[in-house]
Amino acid sequence: MGKVVILGGNARSGKTTLAFKLVKKGYSRISLDNLETYITDGLNIDFDSYNAETKLNFFKTIVENAYEESKNYDTNIVIDLYDYLPCDLEKIDGIDKSNVYFLIYPNRSKEEIKYGVVHYAKSTDWIAQVNENYLNECVDRFYERNKIVLEQCKQYGYKYVDTTIGETRNNILETLINEIHKKS
Repeated sequence: MGKVVILGGNARSGKTTLAFKLVKKGYSRISLDNLETYITDGLNIDFDSYNAETKLNFFKTIVENAYEESKNYDTNIVIDLYDYLPCDLEKIDGIDKSNVYFLIYPNRSKEEIKYGVVHYAKSTDWIAQVNENYLNECVDRFYERNKIVLEQCKQYGYKYVDTTIGETRNNILETLINEIHKKS
C-alpha cells in the first residue's frame, strides 16, 4: 500500500520545495493552491466565494480519493496545502491514515520572516509581485499563523517541523524527506 503525505503550514515554509523533492522520490503531487487557481482561472469560478464548509468538503474529497488511490494502486501521494489548519484536518474521517506534517517557523521575528519571504521568492511567485504595504500585511499574518499552527499541532498531536532559512533549512528538509520515505 502506498502513502499519503499531507504537508501543511505557513507560507514560504518549504512545503512546495519538500513536495517536489518527494516527487523526485516517486510521489505524485497534489497542490491545493494550484487546484484553486485552476478552478478560479480555468473555470471562471471564484473559489474564495465559497464558504469554509464547502472548501473543507472539497479538501476532504481530495484526501479521501488520494487515500483510496494510494491503497488501490500502491502509489505514494503528497498533498501540498496552505489554507487548512490542524483543527480542519480533525474533521476528515481517516486522517490518521495519512502522514501529516506542518512546516512552520515559530521562533522567527517578523523581520526574519520578511527576509525569508523575500529571499526565497522567485520572480514568478505572487509574493514577489506585491507592494511593500501588502508584503508587511502578509508577514503579520504569517507571524500570527505560526502561533496558531504551533498551538493546534500540540493540541491535536500533529508533527510540526520548525523550518528556517539557509543551509539549515535544506538539512531540515532532507532529514524530513528521509523520515517520510522510510515510514510505512
